[in-house]
Amino acid sequence: MNQPIHKYSFCIGLLVLITGSLFSFTSTKSDLHTRDSTSLSADSAGYLKQLLKYKASDHLLAVGYVVADGNDPEASTNLSNLPDSLDIVSLFVGYDPNPDHWRAAQKKGIKIVRTIAPNSAYFDHSVNDPITKTPGYVRPAGIDPNIANSTSTYDHYAKDKYMQYVVQNKWDGIDVDIETGMFGAEVPAYNAAKFLSALAKYFGPNCTSCTISSNGKKPLFIYDTDVIFRGRNIGYDVLFVPFKSNYDYVYFQSYIGGNRAWRGAGTQDFPPIVKAYGSKFIALVNGDQYIHANGGQDSAPDGDAKTIASLLSYAQWMKDNNGGGAGAYRMSRDYNHKPVFKNIREAIQIMNPAKQSK
Repeated sequence: MNQPIHKYSFCIGLLVLITGSLFSFTSTKSDLHTRDSTSLSADSAGYLKQLLKYKASDHLLAVGYVVADGNDPEASTNLSNLPDSLDIVSLFVGYDPNPDHWRAAQKKGIKIVRTIAPNSAYFDHSVNDPITKTPGYVRPAGIDPNIANSTSTYDHYAKDKYMQYVVQNKWDGIDVDIETGMFGAEVPAYNAAKFLSALAKYFGPNCTSCTISSNGKKPLFIYDTDVIFRGRNIGYDVLFVPFKSNYDYVYFQSYIGGNRAWRGAGTQDFPPIVKAYGSKFIALVNGDQYIHANGGQDSAPDGDAKTIASLLSYAQWMKDNNGGGAGAYRMSRDYNHKPVFKNIREAIQIMNPAKQSK
């Protein structure tokens, strides 16, 4: 999936947002709240066939993070409750432990990726490397098991994550958090390129130690960042440009407030990001600001309203400018709106409006 993403180009009778269920397909109209007589039941084989046809088509992507940290209803992190037409879900912090829910999401064509932070990784032959616990293990000479240096490699960690996420859990890839503060511990910023290159052996378009799925796809490698500066250890000119073919998509995080490299003042800030990251650019709002289940807000009184407006403006910008897509960090909190996941659904409708079948 490393091809540039273009505007929607299909005529299967696209998505209709409805309140009674997730998404339905129709051949006649794109009304947001009703279903006509030609709509397919959400549990029918025909519906699933149409849904998967849509997922395989050239369209703008809808993505989101599920944050299972106990601050939102359990139902909001249940992967079987995700909107049908979501394309990719990132599991951040905790996650739904039920494999049946994972498979239910994947059956609908939703890709599941795990978010990882470099500062929680380990270098080869470090004291935290599982290989050091195997019988007869002998650490190579010259390696300090407690201190990473510029010659440290990360192949063991990359393989371990691949085996855990793709082979064991049968998820669809990884999402690597590349931002200030995420490098350190056993992956200092000066080793960032080595770390990402090790992961690219197992994930992404250029992986060589990965299994290609039955549909010909390789595990996803998502470059997840808020960095637009250059010339530093994690500048886009250092980690993205030389290795951009290794990554499927770039999630660019918008933060409404906070001391961030980029606060997401609006779509007027998108041109330099597109210039840096190209057609792989997918813009995300900070769903922390969505309304809580109890009605409270992190940024009262208008954090929720600003986040909703930002997401919808991002979706419109992507549609108008051949972008990659849009979504939300902590999309799971959008579950607190009525109907559930109201805003990501509306963003999908904006990016990929229903079209009459030919």
